[in-house]
Amino acid sequence: MRYSDMNYRDYYKILGVSKGASKEEIKKAYRKLARKYHPDVNQNDETSNRKFKELSEAYEVLGNEENRKLYDQLGADWKHYKNRGQQGGDFNWQQWAQNQGQAGRRQAHSRGTSDFFSGGDFSDFFEQVFGGGFGRSRQQQSGGQADFRNAAYQWGSDTVRRKGKDINAELMVTLEEAFNGVEKTVRVRNQSMKIQLPKGIHDGKRLKFKGRGHPGSQGAEAGDLYIKVKIKPHDVFTREGDDLYIDVPISLYKSVLGGVATVPTMTGSIKIKIPAGSQPGRVMRVAGHGMPAFQNKGQKGNLYATLQVALPEKLSEKEKELFRQLEELEDKK
Repeated sequence: MRYSDMNYRDYYKILGVSKGASKEEIKKAYRKLARKYHPDVNQNDETSNRKFKELSEAYEVLGNEENRKLYDQLGADWKHYKNRGQQGGDFNWQQWAQNQGQAGRRQAHSRGTSDFFSGGDFSDFFEQVFGGGFGRSRQQQSGGQADFRNAAYQWGSDTVRRKGKDINAELMVTLEEAFNGVEKTVRVRNQSMKIQLPKGIHDGKRLKFKGRGHPGSQGAEAGDLYIKVKIKPHDVFTREGDDLYIDVPISLYKSVLGGVATVPTMTGSIKIKIPAGSQPGRVMRVAGHGMPAFQNKGQKGNLYATLQVALPEKLSEKEKELFRQLEELEDKK
């Protein structure tokens, strides 16, 4: 589709560079934007395709020293110079345009590439300035003496090289595996790979394996593999950060009189002292018996034991009598 815009086109603005930008800066800006708006990336997107053509036209001018020199000298007054023909400054406009057109055809023949802009995809502004429009009639232009539109556009080294797509997956592990660290074998794209999970890894931790995703196009780098670790709920422990929480049932008598209770940990059972008069719901802190701190060797969280007082359900007559006596004593205080 041909542009029907005869207005001045600010190629520097289109590429997002300053007028003093170096050749390398212009090339870098063009490559970045061209990859973003390339038709292969944005299929059936007319807006992106049109933007890509604008970028390519801008680079066709600013990426060539002679084209850029002419463009900079003309500026927004290009129509004025057009009307004056070859007397518009230091350039011989007719000779320059004719040489550009011939060079373009020679390049097209030698490269053997397709022309992204064949069939009039340059803007009218481009054609008038760089297609031999200065000081020449439309009939001469259509005769092909300097029809720069037919120069092949070489994408070449600027071919869109898209990084491969990333792969996202989840890996389920037990709390014990997270506590001790574990090596897991997973299959990615029909290939087995081993993953070493460090001690103390958290639920929801996202691990990145560079280059293990889908392969890229045109030799671009492969995508990455992201594995999200999920830790199965535990029957006994609840985890919060590096700390573990557990409910510890004790008898009414230990709650009143004090004593020793057995508390499970991730490495085996331990004994803790229950102070006399401990109320139901009291939390006992057991230092250093939580989870290993992730990537902090030697550090561990804590274990918090919540006392759950179990009331006796079936009392003998003797026990009931003793509780009545206790109640009487309490009332006399």
